[in-house]
Amino acid sequence: MSSPAEVEALARDPARYSTVAIALHWIIAVAIAVQIGLGWYMGGLEDKTAEKAVEAIHISLGLTILLLTLCRLAWRLTHRPPAEPATLARWERILASLVHRIFYVLLLILPLSGWFMESIGPRPIPFWGLAWPHMPGVPALLSGFDTHMIKDTVEEVHGSPLVWTMIVLVVLHVAGALKHQFDGSPVLGRMLPFLRR
Repeated sequence: MSSPAEVEALARDPARYSTVAIALHWIIAVAIAVQIGLGWYMGGLEDKTAEKAVEAIHISLGLTILLLTLCRLAWRLTHRPPAEPATLARWERILASLVHRIFYVLLLILPLSGWFMESIGPRPIPFWGLAWPHMPGVPALLSGFDTHMIKDTVEEVHGSPLVWTMIVLVVLHVAGALKHQFDGSPVLGRMLPFLRR
């Protein structure tokens, strides 16, 4: 077990992400895993009351992920991440950068598309027992359109292609991290809180 001094030294290590970046990474990662599970669980429920209760948690968690992602982006833009290991090949750096960028896009598009869907119509949007505001301008934007068809289309994209893209990216991300960890370019210590490099 690491002593407080060792933990502090790890936190200051320039080859590691900052404590805030690490915390946001893992909180969002766990939230995404729970969110995907909730989505599948909700889709299989036949009891409408239970479905609405799970849906409220799903919506609340999605909006929380949106807020956390905005915080993570703000932190990333104001705090330089550690340099990639010098042993990584150029194609590996490009692929890692591409995966990270697509992750950020999905972490914004998934909750934003959910917020958009919930903003179609007058019902309140749940947010951990509070009411989240509707997305500004949605009623005016959809005026004269078939809102049921639009909502169904957005829901179909939100619930299948985007989620499966996220799952594929997670698998690639984990596989890449494990490959580098054991091929002479260890990277897990950059993001795991108490792992020594």
